[in-house]
Amino acid sequence: MGDIFSDLKRVGALKRELLSGQPSDRQLARLAGVSHGTAGRWLEGAQFPQDRDGLIRVLGAIRAEAAARGVLDCPADNASGDTVAQLLDADRWNTSFEAERKRRAQESRADTERHQARSAMEGEAVRARLAALSDPPRPVRAWGARRLGVHPAIPGHPGAPGSGFVLPRYVLRPHDAELRTHLSAAISDGAAPCLVVVEGGSCTGKSRAAFEAVRAVVPEDFDLFFPADAAGLLEALAADALRPGSVLWLNEAQDYLVGPDGEAVAAALLRRLDRDGPLLVVATLWPDHRESLTATVPFGTHDSHRQARTLLAQAHRVGVPRTFAGSLEAVRDAAWHDPALADVFRTGTAELTQVLAAGPDLVDHYENPHGQAGVHGRALMRAAMDAHRLGATGPLPLAFLEQAAAGYLDAGDRAVGPNWFTHALAYARTDIKHTTQALQEVARTSGMGVEPGVLRLADYLAQHGRRAHRADCPPLSFWEAAHRHLTRPDDLASLAGAAGRRLRRRWASRLWFRAADLGSSRAMSECARWLWAEDREAGERLARKAAGKGDFSGLASIAFIPEHTGDFVEAERISLLAAAEGGTFGLRRLSERRLRTGDTVGAERNLRQAGDAGDMEALLLLAGLRWQAGDQEEAKRLVTQAAEADDIEGLAQLASLRMMDGDRDQAEQLAGRVMQQDSARAWNLLGDVVEQRGDLDEARSVLRQAADEGDETALARLAWIAESLGARGESARLLQEALQAGHTDAVANVAVLRHRIGNGQAAEHLAREIAERGDDVGYLRLAEARAHSDDLAGATAVLQAAIEGGSLEALVRLARMHEKAGDDEAALPLLRQAVAAGRGDAMVSLALLCVRADRDEAEEIADQAAGAGFPEALSSLADRRQEAGDHEEAERIRRRLAAEGYADALIALAEQSAREGDRDEAARLLVRAADFGDETTDLSLARVWKHGLEPDGLPSGPWSWAELEKLGPDGALV
Repeated sequence: MGDIFSDLKRVGALKRELLSGQPSDRQLARLAGVSHGTAGRWLEGAQFPQDRDGLIRVLGAIRAEAAARGVLDCPADNASGDTVAQLLDADRWNTSFEAERKRRAQESRADTERHQARSAMEGEAVRARLAALSDPPRPVRAWGARRLGVHPAIPGHPGAPGSGFVLPRYVLRPHDAELRTHLSAAISDGAAPCLVVVEGGSCTGKSRAAFEAVRAVVPEDFDLFFPADAAGLLEALAADALRPGSVLWLNEAQDYLVGPDGEAVAAALLRRLDRDGPLLVVATLWPDHRESLTATVPFGTHDSHRQARTLLAQAHRVGVPRTFAGSLEAVRDAAWHDPALADVFRTGTAELTQVLAAGPDLVDHYENPHGQAGVHGRALMRAAMDAHRLGATGPLPLAFLEQAAAGYLDAGDRAVGPNWFTHALAYARTDIKHTTQALQEVARTSGMGVEPGVLRLADYLAQHGRRAHRADCPPLSFWEAAHRHLTRPDDLASLAGAAGRRLRRRWASRLWFRAADLGSSRAMSECARWLWAEDREAGERLARKAAGKGDFSGLASIAFIPEHTGDFVEAERISLLAAAEGGTFGLRRLSERRLRTGDTVGAERNLRQAGDAGDMEALLLLAGLRWQAGDQEEAKRLVTQAAEADDIEGLAQLASLRMMDGDRDQAEQLAGRVMQQDSARAWNLLGDVVEQRGDLDEARSVLRQAADEGDETALARLAWIAESLGARGESARLLQEALQAGHTDAVANVAVLRHRIGNGQAAEHLAREIAERGDDVGYLRLAEARAHSDDLAGATAVLQAAIEGGSLEALVRLARMHEKAGDDEAALPLLRQAVAAGRGDAMVSLALLCVRADRDEAEEIADQAAGAGFPEALSSLADRRQEAGDHEEAERIRRRLAAEGYADALIALAEQSAREGDRDEAARLLVRAADFGDETTDLSLARVWKHGLEPDGLPSGPWSWAELEKLGPDGALV
């Protein structure tokens, strides 16, 4: 008698071959009280059945099926000599089960003893390693709210001491339940590491919500690690300090992800999230920081946040609303027991956290200064607000504030004695409600105390500055002070970009050069790009220096110029300079351009050069070209080379080649290696190979294994193969299995395939089954396929079915389909319904439709769209009024848009003034448009002023990048 696993495999084979797969795995699973996948794995010998009684019931059902078919006395297989009855004998299985259970218990005891000994040694090493960190972890309950960055609140009554840390009673809101659900799932045994980002504006309660959730959910035996800065986090990750059973606290996550170490931090966190859990990473983040970190990068430009974007893409995001609307009853109840809450509740506002953190009082302190010290202090705050809104978010040197302030004061306010700065600073650092100051001290990155000579702006004032001063360009003193006193390269680079967008190009170039002098590779590349047009040798030298620091955008940019003009030899020379430092993007881009011009030889040479520099993607592109050219041996060699470098796509393609050569074992081993990297790419390719050569039985086998390995498309592909062979029962079973596993996207593909072969009814049936599981993807894909084949009636029918099931996306798509067909009357009620359900994008479509149809409510709805952040409809309405000859109405709408911060409206007004002959007014309006710094308008405005603008809005005189390269921080030649 063999071991229990080999016997289980024999039973599985018996069921498939003698019993035609009956009873099904699903039936057996119900008998055993386990999932159908578990029962199947038992009979593959892949999993030990923990429940003896469940196993005996499964074997009993198989024995009953064998008896019904009259095969109990038949040989169970060709080798053992056992009959089916002997193989399925219950006593045999009880004995086998008990023997395996005892073996496992003995092995477990031995493992436990070894683990305890190893753990004791490892524990000492881990404790020593953690103790040596700059910011060692501590038990989660040892951290207080203040230490974790939670804002203190107003005391709530006049007699309260100003030095205490006030933490008001916590009032739960809907987002708290969502946040705690994510945390609870992340700390369970066996849970994978999890990143949760708590997102909201300044003073909305992000940190407090995260603190309360951690305190309520995370077990007390977890450790919490709160690094002071990016360097401390990298140190901990390098030391493997984030062990399972840890919480990583990243308050104001942008402080870790933006800056010279930001991409290294994001990459290291991604690697840690791919390892063992439970590990909980809790981060807080402002929405605008998240947008800047996750924004897509135009082709050919430097991607400074690629790793951060990848990291945040896999986060669970929990939004914290600005207000307590909907929770005011709970606040009222809590206010009976909490003086701070009672005080804020009496203000009548729903923005409770902002008042608790004294935000409105900060704004009042800024907007309504008292005395001369207040006027000067306001200038310091304004300089700090401008620095922050233009991207300089680091600590601000006192010398910067002192020099910058002059430009915000008139002549009378500047005529003061030598102590003005001391008094101004005292005003800007006045305690507001015993809680905060406008300009705050900066804690040391490690150890105790504060950083000397620098201050930071209060969060709420930073947010106020973005709103209140969006349309303003800082004065000359600001730019001079920044150039002389700021020393963080990233801050200088951000200010340089902001100056450039406002057409203050001369100052942009000076700040770029200053950032480059301080070591910013991004700034070096930017300077090189512009300098090359004036001095090729100097530009190339600076671009190579940037490439040596890991930024290849400068070389890529200057290579693009000769590439664009057809000078491929020069473009190749420059791209090879980048490749020598590891930057191969230019060579790959050049190969694409050469292919488009028919220069295959040159394209292959460039790809080979990139591959020689370590670019595996280029090697695989070259392999594809060689395969198409009939040189299959060279193609295989290149794919093998990429696979030997452990490139995922290389491994996947090599697996495909091995399958094509008939080496299925090697192909499946390679596919397994790819799957370890969480990619089903190799299994997809193997399925393609066996399907294309028409071996459907082998395709079934390969795809079944792919499904077992975790390929989410495999079950649906198997179902389609079965359906193609007429095995509709098998297909239905596989589709249900895929749906139960949550693979709705893949099942939706089958619905589309059914549509393509003309089986529309079956396609709709499958889309309905997907919808019953709460996903509208089947209906949406089917509607798209029908619309693509001009079956608009069929597309409408499935979208209507999706709408009846509650799909807002289907509502919007049907409306847009009617719009495209010119049926605005049919689209209108659908868009109204979508807007009422909260679809903001539908608001824009509705407003534009009303404008286009010249409906009476057009301006009202366009107003609502503009209020939601979509001014396009109002702008379109102004255009319509202009075309109809109602110039006054068009101007009124545009002036309103301009007042709300839309630069395009100012440009339209300027064009109107120019047509009317008022060139001075046109110029003034265009300067105002430039002051917004809108990326969508700076290119059109750049044509107006060849050399850009000065800070005061006057046109700049001639200047060059080459001459500015030679200026030092004080503006003198060096």
